[in-house]
Amino acid sequence: MKRKITAIISLLLVCILVLFSGCDTTLSDNEITYKTDSTSVSVKSVPNTQNITEIVIPDTYNGLPVTTVSDFAAVNLEFVTKIVIGKNVKDIGEWAFTNNQVLTEFDVDPENKYFCSVDGVLFTKDMKTLVAFPLAKDVVSVKNENGDDVKQISYIVPDDVETIKSKAFYKCQYLTHITVPDSILSIEEKAFFRCSSLKNFKISDNIQIIGKDAFAYCESIEEIEIPSSVISIGDYAFFNCKSLKSVTVNKFEAEITLGEKWYPTNNGLDMDDLKINWK
Repeated sequence: MKRKITAIISLLLVCILVLFSGCDTTLSDNEITYKTDSTSVSVKSVPNTQNITEIVIPDTYNGLPVTTVSDFAAVNLEFVTKIVIGKNVKDIGEWAFTNNQVLTEFDVDPENKYFCSVDGVLFTKDMKTLVAFPLAKDVVSVKNENGDDVKQISYIVPDDVETIKSKAFYKCQYLTHITVPDSILSIEEKAFFRCSSLKNFKISDNIQIIGKDAFAYCESIEEIEIPSSVISIGDYAFFNCKSLKSVTVNKFEAEITLGEKWYPTNNGLDMDDLKINWK
């Protein structure tokens, strides 16, 4: 009987310590929603709560490998600054990590065969695809022409990267400057969607595909030159790029597959002062 009472007291003490510890901000397994099948586990969702600033996607759950982060599993998180990805994750949904405005870092287990992180940015293991950029990485405050403090991000994409993945910079509101190597062949759907501060962007000289909505709502871009290597530009690729009044395309129009209203518009309306200069 005494042994039983001691066990109960010990359990109560543990519960009290957990309730009042308050210092561990790492997300534990039982706070993640999982979907389990016979051989693997998917992360379905994580909570958006103020006391959680770091998410850890574990290697295993209930003895099975965690292999997938589903679409919308970790989106719109208001407090998370770091996401840790376990060694068994091999599939990440295009919408899995979008619009996490204070996220500064991805950290991938070095044993993961499919993904890696370099300076906090998420890539495929072969470094051919930039998968996701943490939206608050290396934010700095500078004075604008009016003397006001504004936040900015500048980023250089590593050499040999070939693809900017769909939604990679989705709603990266402070991104003002990005340098991409000539190895870039594809900028996928919504890759720079609502990067409203992006001003200086030189498209890779070897680009082939510019996806649907790739630069939609990039309202600060003023000039774009599209090289002769391009073979297709998706629907609404430059939708509401209302400051973009000059587009140079170094190719004949008939040689490119062009999506619906691919060109710059003002909320979908044609701009009378837009100039598209074809080869």
